[in-house]
Amino acid sequence: MEIYLDNAATTKVFPSIKEKLPIWLDDFFANPNSLYPPAQKAKQEIEKARLYLSEILNVQPENIVFTSGATESNNTILKGFMEKTDRKEILISPIEHKSVLNPAKYLAKKGYKITYLKVNKNGLIDLEDLKQKLSKNVALAAVIYANNETGVIQDVKSIKKLLNEFDVPLFSDTAQAVFKTEVPFEYMDFFCGSGHKFNALRGIGFFVKKRDIEPLIHGGGQEEGFRSGTQNTAGILSIHEAGRIWTENQKEYHTHLKNLQSIFEKNLKEKIPEIKIVSENVERLPNISLVIFPKVDAQSMVVALGQRGIYVSSGSACSSGTPTPSHVLLSYGYSPEEALRAVRFSFGVENTEEEILQAVDTVVDIFKTLYEFV
Repeated sequence: MEIYLDNAATTKVFPSIKEKLPIWLDDFFANPNSLYPPAQKAKQEIEKARLYLSEILNVQPENIVFTSGATESNNTILKGFMEKTDRKEILISPIEHKSVLNPAKYLAKKGYKITYLKVNKNGLIDLEDLKQKLSKNVALAAVIYANNETGVIQDVKSIKKLLNEFDVPLFSDTAQAVFKTEVPFEYMDFFCGSGHKFNALRGIGFFVKKRDIEPLIHGGGQEEGFRSGTQNTAGILSIHEAGRIWTENQKEYHTHLKNLQSIFEKNLKEKIPEIKIVSENVERLPNISLVIFPKVDAQSMVVALGQRGIYVSSGSACSSGTPTPSHVLLSYGYSPEEALRAVRFSFGVENTEEEILQAVDTVVDIFKTLYEFV
């Protein structure tokens, strides 16, 4: 039996999307930017999806730009906004996804000042530190809403209140959070989503802009000039369909995911009391549990679980076979040794309580075996 518990990495496509995909490919094959009827038919479907998404996110339809995913969206927002402002400094949390951190490093090479904010031991932005670092030179603040490793949710209302004193817009990477929890989009000037994080297709995403930016991709001027390239019609329709399913089942899905998280953490703590659940006592996404095991390294645990048909991920990155500790956990104040023992379990709406209990038993069995050899 295989149990997939890596839903923060990607999710399984909803069955209805798989059923409709051949129809979408046949009925809406034409380039939506052409003027003849089949093309306009495709364009109408794209605009229906944009309008639906705008209503869910409570933004203007013209402020939604479809992209290939969150990485492209984050690059476009960071680089595009900085080309539109005279200010030269970016405040950025150290716990961002690399699709934000690496564009920031690129901008630093171009002469922009990157100032990193502090987080406390639970992964929340230090508001006093933010207040001290704000100035009239700050162009943008980048704070991920819900962290992709820990699930920790930021207090963007308080963050935005401080930013408003200097007219600094808030950019928040919301890729993990869209549809998974109630997101206060009204406090964000820029945010994004990625279809494969909420059971739509890969290779499709979007960002929302409430202020003007310079396009990252230039060409035919599609998406009102903000993202050139022929639109991925089928991908956009998959976002529409997945969004509809999540919205119609939102209360049930949120309750289900929170229940799975609670069952997993409660049972695992009972059987391995020495584990640490990162940021256990602060608000988190209902589908992510990051566990630090005593003595046993994450890579060994992930590989052993995979051999038993349970698929999870580690919080560390691996380059040339050498794991490096998670920058997120180092920012929280964990030691490199602790960070290398962190395993992320992330749940999906298709997971069952029985799967979670079986996964716990398998984790415990593997842990005891590995622990004996450390």
